[in-house]
Amino acid sequence: MIFYSLFSIVLAIYLFILFKRTKKYRYDTSKDYSYAMKNALQKKVTLTEGVLFIPAEYKDLDTLFLKVRLSFHPLSYFFKPFIQTLGLKHYFEYGAKGTRYINLSHLKDEHITLTCKHISIKTDDLTLYGYNNEIDLSKKIVILAPHADDAEIAAFGLYKSAKDVTIVTTTIGEHGVCSYRTLYEDKTKASKKKAELRTFDALCVPMLGGVDIKNSLALGYYGGSLKWMREHPAETAASHVKNFGDMNPFRKVSHADIKLSLRVEAKHGSFMDDLEQILLQKRPDFIITPHPVIDSHEDHKYTTYALIDAMKKTGLTCRLLTYTNHLSLSETYPVGAMHSSVTLPPNFNEFAYDGIYSFPLEDELQTDKFFALEAIHDLRDSRTAISIQKAYRQLNKMVKRKLSGKDKSYFKRAVRANELFFVIESENIDRLA
Repeated sequence: MIFYSLFSIVLAIYLFILFKRTKKYRYDTSKDYSYAMKNALQKKVTLTEGVLFIPAEYKDLDTLFLKVRLSFHPLSYFFKPFIQTLGLKHYFEYGAKGTRYINLSHLKDEHITLTCKHISIKTDDLTLYGYNNEIDLSKKIVILAPHADDAEIAAFGLYKSAKDVTIVTTTIGEHGVCSYRTLYEDKTKASKKKAELRTFDALCVPMLGGVDIKNSLALGYYGGSLKWMREHPAETAASHVKNFGDMNPFRKVSHADIKLSLRVEAKHGSFMDDLEQILLQKRPDFIITPHPVIDSHEDHKYTTYALIDAMKKTGLTCRLLTYTNHLSLSETYPVGAMHSSVTLPPNFNEFAYDGIYSFPLEDELQTDKFFALEAIHDLRDSRTAISIQKAYRQLNKMVKRKLSGKDKSYFKRAVRANELFFVIESENIDRLA
């Protein structure tokens, strides 16, 4: 009797976890990922007793992906499935099966053993895709960050390794979730404090990556306003936060090498003038910006749409390295644990890219990125230091996210063995519009 009771409890827990984890994704995890890889070097390869041989012509490429077909494992709903290569783990969704891509970019051995956990590879006939992007980190780089944490989440490792970096944060980010709002009785005051802290973070956190403060600009447009300004170019935007007031106290450009107007109106024309002047004065070789098709956040999309218009108007030609911090299909991408690999995101339709670039982060650089994220006020919950009760609530939230598989922590998602970018050549920027 006791055995059957325990079995029923365990079965009920398993079914609950199964239900929660199957509902967490906005797509069918049994569907094949679809990537055309039109410009990649492609080759059919064979897995022999779990060992893959990397052909000589792929050894000098900076980005390498292995296309595999996965078979479902019943434990993959309970334990996160992964494939391990030379100590690096490549995670997949709960209940995953079908076509996926393993990131082999930074594994230098000729023979790579693939060890599967809670998943298996369906066939030994695989396809290897390679890119040689020739990204020169001594060249001039501009990073467009819609919010104060986006540059660090997407590209801290890359920009700390580069020589000439300018970071432009386009919005204040005053509205939305605020983990320290309970410290204020007045929501407007809480939003103004959030705006103040995010502006501080936009200017100061990049110094942890070697970016001088004169190369960090905060343009100060209202959060959530970029789409509206584009659609209503003659009108002046206002904050979503009631009685928030003027944007200009949060516009910090007077200290910068790039010279912009010190005060502006919250209009699309002002935003375009800013971007055009940044392009003309800096003339970057690379621009890192959100991919407007696969990133779901409107501020991310319309930052890049405005960039495309500015590039056309100024005639600037440069390569775009595009990223997503808010994948449309899943806010938990990339899946898996800290320090694991960033693989290709779930995708079932064509979208624009000319290449894929995987930038490696060695252990020390991953640690540096962790501390950069930890320095950003919105990525940590400052209330946990106030009382045991608040710390307990935070722990309870973390446990629930772990059980349901809905852990969206940027510490988990961004402190990884690589950073991933979709490369767009300047002659193809119209494909993003």
